[in-house]
Amino acid sequence: MKDKILFQIKRLTHKMYFNIEEDGDNFIFHLKKGVPFSTSYLVFKHQKTGKRISKEIKSSKAVISLDELNELDEFGRFNVFVKVLVMNKIFIQRIKFVFQNSNKMIFDKKNHCILESLQSKYFNLSFIYKPSEFTAKATEFKKENNQILLKGEIETYDDIDFNSVEILIALTSQWKYIPCNWEMDGKAIKFDATIDFEIDEEDIGNRHYPRIRLKKDDIVIDNTRIKAKNIEISKIDDKYLDYIENFSSSEETIPEEEAKDLDESEYCSMLCIGADSNLIFEILNKKEINKMIKNENRLLEHFSTLENKKLVFFEGFDGRFYAGQSRYIYEKLLELGYDKYFDFVWSYSGDLDIPGNPIITDRDSRNFKKLLKDCEYWITNINFPRLKDDEEITHLQSTYGTPYKCMGTDVKTNSKKIKNDRINLGPGKLNYLLTANDFSKEVFKSAFGYDGKIINKGYPANDIFYHSNAKKIEQIKKDLNIPKDKKIILYAPSFRDVELSDEKERNYNLLLDLKALHENLSEEYVLIARLHYLLLKDLEIEDEMREFVINLSDYDEITDLYLISDVLITDYSSAFFDYAHSKKPILFFVPDKESYSGFRGL
Repeated sequence: MKDKILFQIKRLTHKMYFNIEEDGDNFIFHLKKGVPFSTSYLVFKHQKTGKRISKEIKSSKAVISLDELNELDEFGRFNVFVKVLVMNKIFIQRIKFVFQNSNKMIFDKKNHCILESLQSKYFNLSFIYKPSEFTAKATEFKKENNQILLKGEIETYDDIDFNSVEILIALTSQWKYIPCNWEMDGKAIKFDATIDFEIDEEDIGNRHYPRIRLKKDDIVIDNTRIKAKNIEISKIDDKYLDYIENFSSSEETIPEEEAKDLDESEYCSMLCIGADSNLIFEILNKKEINKMIKNENRLLEHFSTLENKKLVFFEGFDGRFYAGQSRYIYEKLLELGYDKYFDFVWSYSGDLDIPGNPIITDRDSRNFKKLLKDCEYWITNINFPRLKDDEEITHLQSTYGTPYKCMGTDVKTNSKKIKNDRINLGPGKLNYLLTANDFSKEVFKSAFGYDGKIINKGYPANDIFYHSNAKKIEQIKKDLNIPKDKKIILYAPSFRDVELSDEKERNYNLLLDLKALHENLSEEYVLIARLHYLLLKDLEIEDEMREFVINLSDYDEITDLYLISDVLITDYSSAFFDYAHSKKPILFFVPDKESYSGFRGL
């Protein structure tokens, strides 16, 4: 009985999270989820030195002050824990990060420092305490033609020797640096900048979190986020954006023709202000506006219906692709007519039109968290960053691949990077795990610490190999502009998480000699390269090989590529287990077998 009680206490401790309030030189942590144990502490622990602040949680709150942090005399990362004392036992648990705690900041003017919250790689709450020479706030934000005009001011602690001011915007593939006009006003620096909408297509519709920095010639003095309190916002005059802004009070669907007046080359902006008052904005074009209008109409249809259908959430590969077991489970539910009883939600950031008219969201959408909470069923296929905090939610992890190499906690390593990449599917995280075979069933249990229910019925995605696919294959080749007279080689190498020191970045090399293949096979074959989804942009193809090598690493459904190809070249990827259903040749190219197997335990 005592062991069961302690186990339940451990589970409750794991579910605790806090909302953070900025109050002068203090952060107030309010317990929002979990049981307020009679003796519990909030612990700020420096990641490298182990120095810590421990504050008792009283009346469901604890206060961390800058003065206490200064006494530790340490800059860097602080991880946040909760410590609970029950039945002569001590339970210590990292606090989970929640969206409301994004970018919380306190400026320590006395010591020229800043304390800022952040999300760790494993979705836990951490803080960075670092020197900072100034703070910045926006005073005006407006759209003019295809530009954003941003004005603001910088407050410095002391006189700073600088000669330029720049806005920094992180795009998907690069940083954008925008020079500012500026002038001194006492100790304040007033600035204004023009942000051009002509950015990379892949960044349209994404949220941007601009920073500002001061420089002296080529030397960066410091940079910081831009606050947006009391900002003057020019009225957006685009009719379709007015509809979207007022959507929460609307009882009618949005006329989709409202966006048709926007020329394809034009852009518009939407200003968002984070819960922490930081400046955030989006750049949208006609395509994104139409997508937004369509989805808002779909949301309105669901939430205004008298049928009150239950919601089912689907996601494949972090929402990058409409793919995986999630896709095939979804399409089977449509085929069986379950859309009469359920409304479906897809987390998807791609461009495909998903059949069945589901509600579309993605991890960067404003409505993602709310929709996820409203869904009674979750169907995902890789590690999912949000733990269900409601016992009424049923979560099926449909997985992918056959784990014939070591995974998760079965990988023997001293690398902190790789240890931190491990997935744990312990108590309460899942209701069901789908596996492809008896071997996978046992490995997943061991590698991911899973002891829940397992559905060992094979992968739905592989059913297609037992259907007639001639017309489908012809259509896929036509869509991809692959000549009818060419045979197809599919190259699908494994993800190489090689063991390097924590100071180094991981290095991925394409071991296949594309030039040699081009010289010897290009008259008869084309080669489709399909890298791991985490390495979409790592392949560079020389101009003379572009008709031979086709990079389809960002193609949604790899099963389509299995169907159209004539042979698979792989190494340690479990793709060959799925491809074996096609009964077509498989070649294993493994020049680094000794080093790789020594690490991953083949």
